[in-house]
Amino acid sequence: MRIALVGVGGYGALYAWALLSPPPELDVVFAAAIDPMAERSRAWAAMQQAGVPAFSDFNDFLKQQSADLVVIAAPIHLHAPLTRLALQHNLPVLCEKPLSATLEEGLAMRAAERESGLTVGIGYQWSFTAAIQALKADIQAGVLGKPRRLKTLVLWPRALSYYQRNNWAGRLRMPDGAWVLDSPVNNATAHYLHNMLYLLGERRETSAGLRELQAELYRANQIENFDAAALRVWTESGVEVLFYTAHPVRELVDPWMVFEFENATVTYRGGEQPEFTAQFKDGTSKNYGSPGDNNADKLWQMVAALRGGPPPACGILAALSHTRVVDALRSVPVSEFPADRLCHEDRGDDPLVWVDGLGETFRQAFLEGALPAELGAGWAARNELIAVPALAE
Repeated sequence: MRIALVGVGGYGALYAWALLSPPPELDVVFAAAIDPMAERSRAWAAMQQAGVPAFSDFNDFLKQQSADLVVIAAPIHLHAPLTRLALQHNLPVLCEKPLSATLEEGLAMRAAERESGLTVGIGYQWSFTAAIQALKADIQAGVLGKPRRLKTLVLWPRALSYYQRNNWAGRLRMPDGAWVLDSPVNNATAHYLHNMLYLLGERRETSAGLRELQAELYRANQIENFDAAALRVWTESGVEVLFYTAHPVRELVDPWMVFEFENATVTYRGGEQPEFTAQFKDGTSKNYGSPGDNNADKLWQMVAALRGGPPPACGILAALSHTRVVDALRSVPVSEFPADRLCHEDRGDDPLVWVDGLGETFRQAFLEGALPAELGAGWAARNELIAVPALAE
C-alpha cells in the first residue's frame, strides 16, 4: 500500500517517522512527502536517505503520482480543501485533528466522502485505542449506569514561540479569508473535548448529539482568538460535559478527567502511568488501561480498514460533534484578562505570559463542576446558554 503524507513538519514529522519504519507485516511504502517547506522537517534527512520523493504542492504530486492512502497533517485551514481534493482524485484520507475550522467545511467534507464512496479517518488517536474502545463499550452496554457528567481539566503553558512558530497560530482567519479558529479548544487540547463527546456516542463511529452550551472565553496573549476557555456543553440526552483548558498558565496540568455515571465514577490523571479506572458504588473497580502514546496506531488501523477491516473508529461523523462546539463558539465574545492580572516570566527569547490565579480558578471550577463566573472570579465574564444548531441529515 502506497501512502503519501501531506505536511511533514511539526506533528507531520511523527507520521513521517512511522512511515519510514512501518511494521514489516503491513507491507506499506512511504510513497511521497508533500510540503513546500519539507526540508525544515525533523525527518527530512531520514526521508532523503530513504529516497522518499518530495513534492512542494499536492497538485504537483497528483499530476505525477498516485497513492492508496493520503495522510493530511497540514494546518487546520487546509484540512477541508485538501481532503476534498484527495477524494476527487479517488484517494482515501486520514486527516489530522481537528476535522476542519468550521462546521460548514466539515459538512462539505462529509458530503464529499459520501459522494466518493471512499473512507476518511480523522486523527483523534485516543479514539483508536483499546482503552477508549473498552470504556465506550461498557458505557454503551450500561455497565456503568447512565452518564451524568463528564469533565476534563488540562492546563498547558505555551510561551511566545508557540504563537510565532507559523503564520496561523492563534488566528481566526488567514489573510485570504480562510477560517482557522486556532485555539486550545480546536488544536492543542482538542483531543480531550472530543474524547468526552466520543465516549458518549451511541455507536462506535459516532459522538454525542449536542443541544446547547455555555462558554467563557479569555485572551492573555496578543493573538486574534482566545487562549483560555471554560465550557459547559449539554448533550441531546441531557449529559453535562465540562471542559477547562488554558495556555497562559505557569503550572502544567496534564489531562485530569472525572466521568460521573449512575453506578460508577471513572477517573484519569495524566502522568507517568495514566490509566482510566472505574470505581463502582458497590466497592469494585475496573481498570481500562492507558490510551497510550503510540500515535501511529490510527495510521495502521486506517490501513487495515482499507484492506477490508472495520471502518476507522473516528471518521468525519465522529469528529463533527467537536467541530459543532468550535463553530458555536464563534458567537461567544472573547474577554481580555485584566492587565493587572498578566504576569511575564522571562525565558530569554521565549517569554511566557501567564494570568495570576487562572490555574487555581480553573482547578476549583473543575472540582466544583462550575464555570469561573459562577465562582465569583473578579475577571470572569458570564455568558448565557446558546443553542448548538442541529445537523441536517
